[in-house]
Amino acid sequence: MKIWGLPLLLTYALWAMLHAMFYYVLEREGVFWVGDIYWMGTGFALFGLAQTLESQKPGRFIPIYFVGGLIRMLLGLGAVILPLSMRNAPNFQSAALQFVAAYLFLLVAESALAIFWIKKQ
Repeated sequence: MKIWGLPLLLTYALWAMLHAMFYYVLEREGVFWVGDIYWMGTGFALFGLAQTLESQKPGRFIPIYFVGGLIRMLLGLGAVILPLSMRNAPNFQSAALQFVAAYLFLLVAESALAIFWIKKQ
């Protein structure tokens, strides 16, 4: 965690700052915080799992990170977006768009961090 923990925390801090700015601009309505908690929790878990398995047997980081990222995306759709669409939430389109935008931002940031971490190995 020494190598990837701090940059990952800084990435999430930047993301939280950007989301807080959206919260201010949208006048405190329609910001989807459940997605933020989901992406942060699964991001730390995925990086921790991939890094632990990499330290046990080198060469496992990339497959674990890739497969874990796909599972993370599918679980996010099933656990967060699907319930919102089934209950016809009033801001469903806004929440879904924020969830996907957060996913894309974190996918790019975490992938850059993963590439940096692999190159340092």
